Amino acid sequence: MLLNTLVLLTSLMPLTTERVEALLRAPPAAPATTTPADPPPRFDPATRSVSNWHAQTGAQLTPRALALTASLAQDPPYVARCVRLNNGWCIKSARWPGEIGADAEGHTAFATLDDGADAAASLLRRYYRDYNRHTALAIVRRWAPAECRVVSAPTGRGVKAPPVSTALAPKGLGRTLRARFLAKHRPGGAPRGRSALRVQPWSPLARMAGRPARRPAVPHVAALRSVPDIASDITPAARPARSLADPSALLDRTTAGRVPSADRMVAESALLPAIAAGLPVLDLRLPAPLCTGDETRIQAYAARISGSVGLKPGDDLELFGPDGAPRANLAPVMLAMSAVELGTLRAGPDLVAGAIARLRPLTPAAGGTPP
Repeated sequence: MLLNTLVLLTSLMPLTTERVEALLRAPPAAPATTTPADPPPRFDPATRSVSNWHAQTGAQLTPRALALTASLAQDPPYVARCVRLNNGWCIKSARWPGEIGADAEGHTAFATLDDGADAAASLLRRYYRDYNRHTALAIVRRWAPAECRVVSAPTGRGVKAPPVSTALAPKGLGRTLRARFLAKHRPGGAPRGRSALRVQPWSPLARMAGRPARRPAVPHVAALRSVPDIASDITPAARPARSLADPSALLDRTTAGRVPSADRMVAESALLPAIAAGLPVLDLRLPAPLCTGDETRIQAYAARISGSVGLKPGDDLELFGPDGAPRANLAPVMLAMSAVELGTLRAGPDLVAGAIARLRPLTPAAGGTPP
């Protein structure tokens, strides 16, 4: 055994010596060329997208087949605008870590999808702890609020309308362009035309239009009276003066200045006091739009979130503990919210799990959510 080992070592020594001498005589090898680093992501306001959204979508969004297709296609139609912003939860701009821009509606453009997931987890904890929004409905009403103006129900007591600034309406509310437009147009913008109406020659409309034709005279039959009454009324009585009791007197154009102009009528009607006590001055603005569609959307959004953890929209979601530590319901709620915001695509489980793991604990000194 020992003899075989000595023979093997003796045969290998010349080969080893030759290889060492060859390495020493060889010129020094050129340093390996390093591949250039990828350029930092940038936000393009024209296309409303981040430069690396294709790679981010293919790596971290689901379903995988659609995500890979979106990463290879130039502009797939099923991709939501927040996907192009690396914003899986459509968060508005607030100087978040990783924020590199925002679109015209204020949605944040993140450098990576991880930055968007971190912002979503931090914002949910702020809603839950600082704003006491524990239910799905309470969270959605602030996360994706209604876009129409909600008018509160009138109370028993009247509310005094704020005075109109002279800088906005120097000649009064009734002389504004809006008031004059509403006076000349019907609801919906159609002009107030009279061509479709049949105007009688003796009607007030005919008098206002400059056709002061008289109503056909109706023969007056005097009532039978006794002789003394007839004798006592021989002297003709004077014609009673036309006053407010006779509406046609106001529309008579024989007297100059009897009928005011249309602008004056609009101005005076706008400044008239309300008929019922306590009501504000007449509001000539367009009525507030109905919020029926937004309320339906909010209810469906809240039902989707609460259903992901087996709860109702009005139940406490139990997202965080008293110390701000995330609980088990946070991950499915974030996944459901991403699915609603992005539509066809949604955040993957690994993306949400990483954001929850990176969520920094609350410090007792700060007593709030870190920025």
